[in-house]
Amino acid sequence: MNKQIRSVFSSTIWGLVLCVGALWFWYSLVGNPLHDLALIRHGQTVPGFIVDTWEDAESGDEGGTQWMHGARYTYRVPDGQEFTQRTKTNSGRLTPEFRDLAQPVLVEVEYLPDNPSVSRIKGDGSPDLFDWLWREVGLGILMLALFLAPGVAMLRTAVRDFKKYNRTLKEQDD
Repeated sequence: MNKQIRSVFSSTIWGLVLCVGALWFWYSLVGNPLHDLALIRHGQTVPGFIVDTWEDAESGDEGGTQWMHGARYTYRVPDGQEFTQRTKTNSGRLTPEFRDLAQPVLVEVEYLPDNPSVSRIKGDGSPDLFDWLWREVGLGILMLALFLAPGVAMLRTAVRDFKKYNRTLKEQDD
């Protein structure tokens, strides 16, 4: 009996840990997809500057080099508040004009008027609702489902083991 309860408890805990871990991993990769939608629908544009860039090389699985890059940018909204944000980490090399930044580079920044800390460099992210539905909703749900599958499987095992344990208890009572 105790072994069955431990199995249910263990499967439940591991299932929850895997589901929470999958959600955290997905969110760290994708970010909040609703911010992108809000920027498409209500974003305002202001001038900003790319003030810093970084580029990182890692050895790939087949022996090649995998490049990742990102940037830090600043912008000032009409009420005078100034913000500094980072882009998402992107794969590939930086374009040559951004590799050795000697001075800030002028860019357009989209931000939300009601929450100016939510922003992106114009052209980064989904440009319209159809693209957002395809990338963020369609592919995002597919990726999330793949990440959640092991945790959901563990939780299904826990439910199955709990039902089996209940049947065993009922048989003992009869």
